Amino acid sequence: MLRTCVNPKDGATLIWVPEGNFFMGSREEEIKDLWKVNQWDDSWIQGQVGGKNWIGELHPHEIKLDGFWMYYDLITIGQFYCFMQETGYSPPIDHIVHGPSNSAWVDGKPKPGTENLPLSSASWEDAVAYCEWAGVRLPSEAEWEYAARGPEGRIFPWGNIWDPTKCRCADEIAKESFRTNTQWSIWLNGGGKDSGGNFPPSCWLANHVAQVEGPTNIDLYPMDMTWCGIHGMAGQVREWCYDWYDPDYYVKSPQKNPRGPMEPGSRPGHEPCRVMRGGSWLSPAYTSRGSQRLFYPPDSRNTNDHGFRPVMD
Repeated sequence: MLRTCVNPKDGATLIWVPEGNFFMGSREEEIKDLWKVNQWDDSWIQGQVGGKNWIGELHPHEIKLDGFWMYYDLITIGQFYCFMQETGYSPPIDHIVHGPSNSAWVDGKPKPGTENLPLSSASWEDAVAYCEWAGVRLPSEAEWEYAARGPEGRIFPWGNIWDPTKCRCADEIAKESFRTNTQWSIWLNGGGKDSGGNFPPSCWLANHVAQVEGPTNIDLYPMDMTWCGIHGMAGQVREWCYDWYDPDYYVKSPQKNPRGPMEPGSRPGHEPCRVMRGGSWLSPAYTSRGSQRLFYPPDSRNTNDHGFRPVMD
């Protein structure tokens, strides 16, 4: 039976994630076998696409975690707006990327009807500010993966077999099983904007408002559920963790309650980044796995698929 509580500050329901052990990360042979079974794009794991970002999840290691409370669902636009009203905080948008015609926000307020959508352009800094207001914190990378994969080490929250109908993802929206990054990119953005700043008319982004039509009402995908009762970790929006990103951290991580490195890892040509986890509405299957490590600059708002889910000790 699930143990729940409610944060009176924002009305969010939290689920108790019990203490336990699990193996964090993936073995290279497992990844390559997974790609082969699902006929996914080899260029992703060979570094031609993605820059071998997946190698940061290698070196599986046993972790022991104390129990913690985690938000059942993602922070919504409505919850973030309540925080904005109390604190005077600005909307989480990038003024170069987002305007009235392609955002869930207009004149500092949510568009009517968007309040129950997951927040989708939050920076890490936005997430931390919200957590301080709500009396909670961002999860550690280990806590997030444990909640998503559990002691069994599931590939996806519901198990080891990909099912696009269970989460809000690119395969489900397009009604297509994306095998290659090129195939996925043509569907999403047509390969990128032209010289006039417009997407090719046949692609999804040319015909939809991403922040309004990408993520959906948080209740619409009840099967996107983890072993411990947390909802929406494979789809909707990717989720910030507290940790700095260091691709080599797994080798030196402490076994009990790791909180991430004290400073970001050395990655020539890259600015310091914080960890992000999970799949989103624009993710193909191979970027929706529970063990995948992603990373972005902590001030980045120039997205339509970055949100967060707090935890509490």
